[in-house]
Amino acid sequence: MRKLMKLALEDEQIRIKSQYHRFDGYEIHLYGDERDHFELLGTIEKPIRTFHYPIERCDVYDVVNEFETPYAQKVFEVCKENKAGLVVHTETNLNRLKTNHKVDDFCEFIKKEGITLHVENCYRNCGSVESLRVCNYLKEQIGQDLVFPLLDTCHLMMSEMSFKFEEMSFFHTIDAYKSENFIIHLNDCIGSGEKETGGIHGTNFYANQYLLWNILWNLKELVDSGYEIDLVLEVDEVDYNYPTNADILAKTINRMWDELKLIKD
Repeated sequence: MRKLMKLALEDEQIRIKSQYHRFDGYEIHLYGDERDHFELLGTIEKPIRTFHYPIERCDVYDVVNEFETPYAQKVFEVCKENKAGLVVHTETNLNRLKTNHKVDDFCEFIKKEGITLHVENCYRNCGSVESLRVCNYLKEQIGQDLVFPLLDTCHLMMSEMSFKFEEMSFFHTIDAYKSENFIIHLNDCIGSGEKETGGIHGTNFYANQYLLWNILWNLKELVDSGYEIDLVLEVDEVDYNYPTNADILAKTINRMWDELKLIKD
């Protein structure tokens, strides 16, 4: 199991975050503007696992709309050069995505270029089940080996109904999202993540380590079954340059993982 950190293509972030040694690589979080210094990619020493499309337009419907633009083409180019996947959200349901007249051309392009898509569950209009429907549709159009679901546990808990009313239970969802190319986003920043408590982005693992323990218990079973898993430990939005929370979470995960090995091996 690998632990990844979110990283933007800025000098200061690369310099500071390269000093955190508990992480095995990065997910590059793109801004979509002049802050994306693609020329700095060569200065990053650890592996880049994924690029995350700019958050304000990362819904797959929006990516389909602009996939032919110079910016999108640059993103696809760096994904290929770094042998990294591209993360997109599912804020649009499957029926609406199918109405996008560009979706067939987009799927054909992704298939031709051999770009891996990681389709992340969101929380505004689509629950975890609908996100899987979108992912499976893209799999059918692009290929089973190029499209994979990405599970964001915080988004699961921030859904419109809250995770308590999702179509699947929390741990059932983890099982449903597992794949040969399994990525999970964990955010131990602020708030509980539930809509009832304000929908603040974050899952309070510090206060609820029992939840983290159970997540890792499930993941250990998947690893023992042969799955490779990447945990993206997201950083505190209050201070994006200094990922203190992510580093503490990484340390806690290491300790729990070692304990699980003693128990389960």
